[in-house]
Amino acid sequence: MRIIKKRGYCPKCLEELGMLNSPDHLRVLEAQGKFPRRVAPLMWDADEVDDWLEQVTGIRPQRPVCDC
Repeated sequence: MRIIKKRGYCPKCLEELGMLNSPDHLRVLEAQGKFPRRVAPLMWDADEVDDWLEQVTGIRPQRPVCDC
């Protein structure tokens, strides 16, 4: 079996990207289909978030500096 490790963003990463919403509010937006899905309880799929931000702002975000 092969394990595929996906890159994710924690709330601190999202804050560095300029998203100041709380994790609870992001879950609500995710349930409404307005924000990318989570891959863990407090971790969002980085590729989907990058694509979403590029679609909304027109600019591909740089990777935040984080220990997660």
